[in-house]
This record gives sequence, C-alpha cells and structure tokens, in this order.
Amino acid sequence: MTWSIRTRLTAWYSLVMVAVLVAGAVSVGVVQERLAYARLDGELERLMLTLEGVMRTEFGEGLNLVAAADEASIEVVAPDRTLMLFRADGSVLEVWGQPTAEMWHPELTHRQLETVVVGTNEMRALSRPVTHGEHQYVAVVMARLDGIDAEHRELLVALGIGVLIALALAGIGGWLVARQSLRPLADLAAQATTITEHDPSGRLHAPHDDELGRLARAFNAVLDRLAAALHGQRQFMADASHELRTPVSVVRTTAQVILTQESRPEQEYRESMAMVEEQSGRLKRLVDAMFLLSRAEAQGIPLVREPLYIDDLVGECARALRVLADERQVTIRTCGDAEVMFSGDPTLLKQLVGNVLDNAIRHAKPGGDVTARVTRTDSRIAIRIRDNGPGIPLENRERIFQRFVRFDHHSEGAGLGLPIARWIAEAHGGTLVLESTGPTGSCFVVTLPAA
Repeated sequence: MTWSIRTRLTAWYSLVMVAVLVAGAVSVGVVQERLAYARLDGELERLMLTLEGVMRTEFGEGLNLVAAADEASIEVVAPDRTLMLFRADGSVLEVWGQPTAEMWHPELTHRQLETVVVGTNEMRALSRPVTHGEHQYVAVVMARLDGIDAEHRELLVALGIGVLIALALAGIGGWLVARQSLRPLADLAAQATTITEHDPSGRLHAPHDDELGRLARAFNAVLDRLAAALHGQRQFMADASHELRTPVSVVRTTAQVILTQESRPEQEYRESMAMVEEQSGRLKRLVDAMFLLSRAEAQGIPLVREPLYIDDLVGECARALRVLADERQVTIRTCGDAEVMFSGDPTLLKQLVGNVLDNAIRHAKPGGDVTARVTRTDSRIAIRIRDNGPGIPLENRERIFQRFVRFDHHSEGAGLGLPIARWIAEAHGGTLVLESTGPTGSCFVVTLPAA
C-alpha cells in the first residue's frame, strides 16, 4: 500500500515530534532523579554535621560515649530520618528517628555514602567513623527513598501524558499543515486535467511565487513547447494535405478524362501518361521530403560520417544541377579554397548543398549566374551560394526556412528544400542562414565546424 504525501508528511512530522519529546522526557527524568539524590545527600550531610556537633558538645561537658549518645538521641530530632550510633567494634549505641524493618551495619573504617536495601525498603545511607579524643564511634544517618521514587514516578507519568497529548496535537497539526500546504498542489492537478489536446491553451496558475509557483511556471513552459509542437504538427498535416492534393487531383483528373472514351489516339495517351509521370514524380519528391523531415524531428536519422572534400562535393552538386540551370539560362560557377577536408554524411551534405543551389537557380534571373564559394578558416568552413534574383522582403527572411513556405506560387517546389537543408547543417553542428539579400540577389551561407 502506498501512502499519500499528506499521510507521509503527517507520519514523519509526528515521529520527529515523538522522538524529540521522548528524548526531552528522558532527559528531564534523569536530571530530576539526579537532583533529588543530590538534594537528599545534602540533607544527610547536614544532618550528619549536626549529629557530630552535638556529640562533640556532650563530650566537652564530660559525658562518656553512652551518655553522649543518649543526649544526642534527645537533642537531634529527625522523625523522617533514621540515625544510628555504633561503637568502634560495631555494637549498637543508639538508634532513633524513623524505624527500620531490620538492623543495618555500616562500614566501620571509612566514610561511605551508598544506597542500601534494608528489609523491603531501599534507603540512602551516609556513614562516617569519628574519633574525638579517646572516644571513637561510627555515626549513620539514613533516609528512605520512597518519596524520591514516588516523585520520580509521578514525573514520568506526567511526562508520558504530556508526550501523548503532544503527539495527538502534533498529528492533528501535521495533518492540517500538510493539508493546507498540499492544497495548491491538488488545485494544480485539477487545473492540469482540464488541459487536453483539443484545447491546449490552458495553463496552470499558482497562488504564490514559491516552490509550487516555480513548478507551475516550469510546467507551463513544457505546455508551451508541447502546444507549439502540436500546432506545428497540425500545420504540417494541413500543409502536406494541401500540397499532396494538387498532384493527386491532376493524376485523378487525367485518368478520368482518358477513361471517358473507349479509345483515343496514341498521342493523347502519351501526353496523359507524361502528365501522370510528372505529377507522380512531384508526389514522390514531396513524400520523400516529408518523410525525411518527420524522421529528422523524431531524431531517427543517424549520421554516417565519412572523410570528404567539401569543394569536391559542391562541384558534384553543381554539375548535377547544370541541366536545370541550362533550362533557365543560368550559369553555375564554383570557386574558393581547394581540398577542404570535413567529416560528415556525404548523402545528406549533397542534399544540403543541392537544395540551396536548386533554390538559387530557381530564383536567379534568366541570363544570370549562381556562384558557390568554399572558404576555410581555423574554426569553420563556409559555403556561400549567391544568386542575382530579386531578393527576399525583410519580413520574410526568416519565414523562408519554415516548411511549405513559398513566395512564388508558380514555383515547382513544395517549400521543403530550405528547411531540410537547415536541419542537415544543424545535424552536423553548423548553421544555414540568409547572409544578405536585396534587389541584386541573395546570399545563403552554410557554416560547418572545421574540426
């Protein structure tokens, strides 16, 4: 069984309180007992001094040991104490005060303070051998410990009752404090249950700027990221559906037109098949790009790094796109540093450079040129791809790296080339940025770490 946080806090608080109270009660009991014994020992010491003083006085008046003991038993009155006088050989001279169940004999040669059992009673005894002139005797004063034991028991009972009362109050107080402290957490949990994928706009609201307030802010930040991811996913689905609808519609319409008649001239069939082939190719490129982006976002594309020369890779991409450039009457030039070594995924890097070059060729003016320059420093490798197109408006310079964004609606692309290129650059620890743009053209820069 798993206890709730409130129960665990209450139990922990109660256990700590019990431990503190029990330790305090034990300490009080021990100290009280020691003080009671010290107080009793002091009384016995004072009574012993009184008894010795009376005996000296009687000896000074010329009385012998027996007569002095008789006089001392009359003059020293202590009804709640037992007083004894013994000869040096241990025989009893006088016993008075509180009676004892049986006779107790002290140590005759040296002073002693001890706790003894006389009959059924526990007693505190102080004995002292005394020599006064030719008189020798042993004086004993004793006190029963019943009073101290009763006082100690009463104190322990009172402390036990106090501990139980304090435990009950601590348990109730701990439960109330835990309940009050965890109430905002329960409120946050109730708020969290109202946030769904259909309405991800809800956020948590903490009443105070404390630990729970920081938790709410951190959770809200997670919700913001999840909402942005969900919005991006929905937008991706909407944009993908929109892009896929056109080629699918063209293929379907072409098939329907061909099938409206039982037979058509061979030329019409060829034209229809060419249109289907063109649209299916566009559809395949679009699906491949979407699949690549989806795997990239899910971090499902491992990089297969190999040593390569960036300048050779840029040259290969330029040669592969020369047919497209010739169709648009655009000249491709490559220049810059030679034998620029880099360790990366050659397939992805070719797609990166090819996408940026393809974008530059499509936006270059007829009769213009596209230049790809490779430069290397101690810390980085840069590939600058420049065209002589009309440039990109200021408000759209960052949007061009978003998916399915196209400013030329007559373009054959789907708006995925630059987002894929930026992801490939970042996957290799680099960047892809629009360095400059204007009426005379745009310049994109791919930066890769030189190490």
